[in-house]
Amino acid sequence: MSLEGKMALVTGASRGLGLATARALAQQGARVACLARAGAELDAAVGSLTAAGARAIAVAADLTREAEVEAAVARAVAFGGGLDIAVLNAGTWQGGSVVDTPEATWDLLLDLNLKGAFLALKHAAPRMIARGGGTIVGIDSIGGLAGGGGSAAYSASKFGLRGLLESAALELRRSKVRVSILYPHNINSGKRPIADDSSERFQNLEPEDIASLVAFICSAPPHVAIGSATIWPLNAGIGVSMV
Repeated sequence: MSLEGKMALVTGASRGLGLATARALAQQGARVACLARAGAELDAAVGSLTAAGARAIAVAADLTREAEVEAAVARAVAFGGGLDIAVLNAGTWQGGSVVDTPEATWDLLLDLNLKGAFLALKHAAPRMIARGGGTIVGIDSIGGLAGGGGSAAYSASKFGLRGLLESAALELRRSKVRVSILYPHNINSGKRPIADDSSERFQNLEPEDIASLVAFICSAPPHVAIGSATIWPLNAGIGVSMV
């Protein structure tokens, strides 16, 4: 795989899956703009990438504020001379039953998980169209395929993300911009050490497992579109009906 000459924007790239994705794309030769809230965490993330030889830049923004997102995308384009890849990864989880979920929690999840993806997509897509094509990868969740008790607001945001991305895929395909959706499950986001030979390894994915799949999707031939993919630990107990 090679992404040499490509410019990528990754949201939520200051840690976890976002940082792992930025690293995977950079390892394949892409330049990477890491979008997250300004702060020491984002600076440290980009520092770790550049120290490893990556061509990376921090583009700080609050994803729920359109003017900031638009400016961040413009900085990414200026850094890379265009935009070829956008990974819509930023998001968060908070649980709670329907009757117990505070309005503030609902607003937080819908704003970051859905509105943030919408704003990044809105401003990234025209840059790809101007480039003659590109790849957008949205990080959804198994919670975007099936509702679950105790996570109504989260599932609502992820179902909404699915609808947004499926609509975008239809709208953008004639401009040679392909849209893929990943539905991961059980990510070891806290980076607890898990032995490769332990039974727990088959219950949790590492961020790098998903990041490598993102890099694969982005490096597919330009006439190939990978619509959606579910990814889960082997022993998670999810059936093929989720595909």
